[in-house]
Amino acid sequence: MLKKIYRAMVLAQAASAANRTAAYLTDRQLQDWGYTRGSFAAVMVAQVKAELDAADTAKAANAGYQPVAFSQLSA
Repeated sequence: MLKKIYRAMVLAQAASAANRTAAYLTDRQLQDWGYTRGSFAAVMVAQVKAELDAADTAKAANAGYQPVAFSQLSA
């Protein structure tokens, strides 16, 4: 539960930072980078979300245990 709250806070902060950054850029600068004012924040949030997902996947891979199916448990 805390992980979900943390994730929501990080994504909200990323959106806020992207919107503040876009406010300082001209439309021409955004266009040179391949963004519009509307898409800039969405793309930045998607990148942060992908980074969080990759970190979660890496953490799960390094957890040091393998899931065991019920058929593999001893009686």
